[in-house]
Amino acid sequence: MNAKVEARWAMAVRVLALFAALSIVIAVLEAGAIRRLRAELQVLRTEREEVKTDLASSWAQQSADDVGQAIRWLDSFYADSGQGFGRPGGLCAGGKLDDQAIVRSAFGVFLSARAAKHSVIDSIEAMNTAIRRTDAYRSVHPELALPANER
Repeated sequence: MNAKVEARWAMAVRVLALFAALSIVIAVLEAGAIRRLRAELQVLRTEREEVKTDLASSWAQQSADDVGQAIRWLDSFYADSGQGFGRPGGLCAGGKLDDQAIVRSAFGVFLSARAAKHSVIDSIEAMNTAIRRTDAYRSVHPELALPANER
């Protein structure tokens, strides 16, 4: 009986040794995969920073006159009751600057279009199109509003 117990223990030790060896192999493979993923993540982070730098650089290179023209157009659009929002005072309705309108339209649309090498006129038209797709514009001019899902 002692021989049978010893044989079972020997088999159990072999199984545990095999399990330990497989665990080590899996751990080494996982470590390699983690190392590769970390390297890939670092490459993606570097690329993201380069894109952000390029975008900021292209925005910084925009003419102040062009940006001023876009903001003046935006102000007149907000004041225009025929095609725009009809707000007396435009972007400064009620004596308070609507800075979010400038951020959304001038920075979010105009400067992005200019960075993509569109002309000033086409970039202003992109602002116009983006505004006409909003629910706020649709509530004022449902007949002039563009569908929100079209590009």
